[in-house]
Amino acid sequence: MTMRLPFIRSWLALGVAAALAIGGGACSARTLQPGSDPRVDEGLPQPPADDVLRSRVLDVLSTAQDVNASRVEVEADAGLVTVRGRVASGFEQQSLGAIVRAVPGVTQVRFDLQVENPGAGR
Repeated sequence: MTMRLPFIRSWLALGVAAALAIGGGACSARTLQPGSDPRVDEGLPQPPADDVLRSRVLDVLSTAQDVNASRVEVEADAGLVTVRGRVASGFEQQSLGAIVRAVPGVTQVRFDLQVENPGAGR
């Protein structure tokens, strides 16, 4: 068993070095012209339109078992989703956040929620 440890360490070190090399290339800086979107130039997927993203979030919330979507409002602005309204508990607030963050196209979430019973659901 001890003979395999140096072998595993060397492969682990090689994997870390490869990940850093690949990741470092992805983080290289470029100068962009004002108003240009590099995703358009590179053919990368565009973020969904605000109304599409809002609809996606509302659809997912409407089918969620542990969230009452009828008591919240959703706004979307370039990937930033704002959720306003009332939730019954701190547990529902946490569930709401996890659900919204998992929707494709959501880059940030802001909450303006009133929690009726913050300690409930623990």
